Order: sequence, then structure tokens, then C-alpha cells
Amino acid sequence: MKTKKNLFSLLFILCIFFATGIFIVTAGIRFTEYHPADCPESALELSNPWTGWYRIYRYDLSDTDPETLLEIRRMAPGPGLALLEFNLQNYAGGPVSEDGLARLDSLLGAWHDAGKQLIVRFLYDWDGHAYEREPSDLSQILTHMTQTAEILNAHTDCVYLLQGAYIGSWGEMHGSRYANAEDLTALMNHLDTVVSPDIFLAVRTPDQWRTVTGLSDPVSRKTSLSGRLGVFNDGMLGSATDLDTYGKPGDGPDGKRPREEELSFLNLLGRKIPHGGEVVLDNPYNDLERAAADLQKARVSYLNGAYDEAVLNKWKASVYTGEGPFHGMSGYDYISRHLGYRYVLRSTAFSRPDPMDGSSSLSVTLENTGFSCCYRSFDVNLTLEHTDTGRTLTLPVPADTRLWEPDREITLDVPFDVRDSCLGAGTYRVCLQIRDPFSGHEVRLANDIVYGVHGAAVGYLEIRSLPDLSQKDLFSRAPVGEADRRPV
Repeated sequence: MKTKKNLFSLLFILCIFFATGIFIVTAGIRFTEYHPADCPESALELSNPWTGWYRIYRYDLSDTDPETLLEIRRMAPGPGLALLEFNLQNYAGGPVSEDGLARLDSLLGAWHDAGKQLIVRFLYDWDGHAYEREPSDLSQILTHMTQTAEILNAHTDCVYLLQGAYIGSWGEMHGSRYANAEDLTALMNHLDTVVSPDIFLAVRTPDQWRTVTGLSDPVSRKTSLSGRLGVFNDGMLGSATDLDTYGKPGDGPDGKRPREEELSFLNLLGRKIPHGGEVVLDNPYNDLERAAADLQKARVSYLNGAYDEAVLNKWKASVYTGEGPFHGMSGYDYISRHLGYRYVLRSTAFSRPDPMDGSSSLSVTLENTGFSCCYRSFDVNLTLEHTDTGRTLTLPVPADTRLWEPDREITLDVPFDVRDSCLGAGTYRVCLQIRDPFSGHEVRLANDIVYGVHGAAVGYLEIRSLPDLSQKDLFSRAPVGEADRRPV
């Protein structure tokens, strides 16, 4: 009798251990279901940093200029490009004074506080008389470059691009005694030495690019200068040669090359370095269809938003007839939405090959539908946000956004463990956030999509500790109400 009682006790204990083991194992299992968010492509204009239309602001640098900081500070904060032109004519006979440098520093600081991204140009002439107004000795220009570079380098979080070599009428590198190959090479190499590598440089024509770098193309070999030197074209779409920016048919390979060859050159250059300028003179080369094709081939990411009005108005009066969400909008709006990068969310997915294992991954597929990539790298994160408690798990995405080229799908795969201690049972909003670490601005997607503090809601992940067979459809309700929508 005693033996039977002991056996019963042993079996009871084993059952307790067995049940406990099953509970422990089952409690560690996570059951998941994922639904991507409905976010169709949008044709809305985005306000993203380092791209788009710019406006020109001119400053005659001197010791006695009136303060203009209040005007800058009154601007609405937010991303946007501005081209700042600083005229150094008052210092053509000597170095820039301490007061002049302090004013330059204050102006750049005010523009930074306004949240803008800056293209900068230094010059000595706004009236077409550069030869008479520039310093009489090259060494004086080199001194000015060294002085002003020190100020620029303190503002790399907003100074994007330095146009030109401080010479030429309107700073456009023509009409100057220093526009010869020897002086121009000396000037650009000096800028490469004194200006922070975080700031892009640019010359006026592809031929000048080849002259100062000593290279025949942008990809054969990379040097310190060629790795950040671009082209600014202030005669864009103005004629067959873009007002002598390119050569004529039959020219080349030395010197300026014909239009199609230079566009191919700019296409290669624009994979790594920004290209832009201003369009001029109403003519067949800036008719909408031809203009859009050339802007795309040359990877144009920024244009003057005020000049040439005749061309801009022609685009506003034209209609884009291509397929997709832009069909029927004005040519101006179509070009506006494609300057630079434009990221469209194409799909998201959740993968968990083994239900008994916690290893899983989220994948996001994007497409860049803009004319170019972005030339500064962004931070990318996926965040799982519990819809009830607000608890979050942020997953950094290792991606170099500078490589997100136009018309290519970009797939981001982010592994994680659904058994992570941060992830209890519940519904999680999966958010994608792309943020510019320089300006702090968020980069918006070209989708009709919900935005929150952690970015765009690209999907919803349900995590349960035990299977709940009573729920036939976990997502029968709309996961997000209209009240949660944020304007793009």
C-alpha cells in the first residue's frame, strides 16, 4: 500500500514538472501576424532638405553693413535651399577684416537657425565688370579663400555647397583675368585644401571640371578634389550648348564636348555630387518634355526658383501627360516634385521562417523616383510602437542613403527577435523614420501615409503569447483613424 502511495506521489510530482515545463515553453512562444499599411503613392510636393528650388540672397560684405539678421529670423523655420552671395569687393585691396568675418559668421548662424540649407558663392562683381573689380593679385584671392573657409567650416551642418572660385562676373567664372587654366587650377586646389570635406565644391562647366582635376571623366580615378567637385550650370536649357556651357557638334574630346556627351558626363558625376543651377531663355530646349528628359539625365537636384520667369511660366502653363499620379499636373509641378530625391514606399513584409524560433525580420522596399539621389547620408530607423501602451523598440537600419539612386528599388532588411523583452503581447505600429542628422529635419515619403513621432506607419504587427483562435481577423478594424493623419 505504501509503495502505491509513493508511486502516486511520484507521478503527481512528475505531472507538476511536466505541466510547468509546458507552461514555460509555451509562455516563451510568440505568435505573430503582420499587415502592411495602405499607403498609395502620392503626387504631393514634399519639403525635404538639400534639394528643390532655391532663392538668392545677396550681401555686400563690409565693416559697416546694416544688420539683416532680423529679416532672416522672421522667416518660417523649416527645410529649404538658399543661395547666399557674398560680395568681397570692399576687401579687394587687402584681407577681410575681423568685423567683416564676424558679420559673415553671424549671417550663416542666422540662416542655420532658420533651418535652411545653404549654397554659398563669393564674388567681387554683380555688374559684369569682374576684370576691374577683382584683386590685382591672385594671392589676395587665396587669402580671402583661407579667411572665409574658416567661417564656412564652422557651419557644415547647414553649408552644403560652395559655388565657383570667387572669380568672374556674378561669380560665374568668366570675364576674369584668372579664368585661365593655371590660375583656375590653383584656386580650386586651394579651396580643396582649406574648405571642410563636408562641403561640396562646384565649377561652372564640365570642361573646367576636367581642367582643374586633370581627369577626363568622373569615374576613372578619384582624388580629394574630384571626389567632391561638381558643376553649377547657370545657362541650363538655354540653347544647344546651354549658353556655351557645352561644346558644339564635332568638338572634343579635349575642351568642351557636344551636348549629349556632356549630359552623359554629368550623369556619371551626379551619382556622387550635386548638380544644379538656373534655367534661362524660353526656347525649344526647355520645352517640358525635352527639359524633363535632360534634367533627369543630368541628375539635377536644385534650381533657381525665381529665374528665368519666362521658362518657369512656360512650365506652369504646360501639362504633364505621362502615366502615374502626376498625370494632368503642370509641367512646373512635375519638375518641382522630381528635383533631387523622392522616396516612395513600395511594400513592406514580415518574415519568421520558424514559428518556434524568435528570429524574424522586417523588410521595407522603397523606390527613388526623383532626378537624383541625396548627397548627404540620412539616419534610418524602424520603430515598433505598442498601440496601447506606447512602449517602443527602435531598430537602426544600416543603410547609406547616398546610394539610393533614381529608378532603383531599395530593400531594407532589419532582423530582430520577437521574444525581445521589450515586446509584450499586443499590436505594434511599425514606423519608418528617415532623418537628416545635419539639419535635424525628417525626410518625408511620397505616399499618402500616417505620420507620428516615430515616423511613417508602414505596417502593423500583432504579437500574442498564446494562439487566440477566436480572433478570425485581427485587423478587421482600421488601425488608425483619420484624426491621426499628419500633413505631408
